[in-house]
Amino acid sequence: MSTARITPAAAKQRILGGIRAECARQGIDDDTRRSLMARLAGVRSSKDLTLKDAKRVLMHLQSCSDAMPESCGRRSAPPGTPGEWKFVFAQPKEKQLLLKKIFRLAETIGGLQTPPVPVIPKAWVEGIIRQMRAIPAGSSAGPDKAVVVKLELCATGELATVVQAMAVYVKRHKVGGASSPPGEAK
Repeated sequence: MSTARITPAAAKQRILGGIRAECARQGIDDDTRRSLMARLAGVRSSKDLTLKDAKRVLMHLQSCSDAMPESCGRRSAPPGTPGEWKFVFAQPKEKQLLLKKIFRLAETIGGLQTPPVPVIPKAWVEGIIRQMRAIPAGSSAGPDKAVVVKLELCATGELATVVQAMAVYVKRHKVGGASSPPGEAK
């Protein structure tokens, strides 16, 4: 009876295959996958991942999708509508609580707009994350490749910081009943 041992290189290849498969299943493109790897492991290429980092990336992707049903489409609702935020209810519980707070704040901020809207677009919140990570709006990861930030791939700590930033925005713009569009200084 012989026991075949899997080499670390073979194990890494299996995990990289799992990362690619999980990204394909979730509809995550290469640019987003590279941004995720850069945030979690500090590298943008899968060949530069260590075995430990590759496992961390795969586990993160799986934790983001475990509760997500296959029928839950990412692009089913137009931006700026409450349906755009359906992904919140498919997230792990610890992230779901923060994402629900973000959604409620997005509704509040939407009501502060002129004219009022039901909810601000998810892209507006993702813009906050871009600013937190110090990613310039027009930055790119290479020729013709914009750096992509997705709310559903953020860590719990980042989501908590977004809640704080949005709460400050609401507090500043509710004072005196005056409101201004996002991005405009008072």
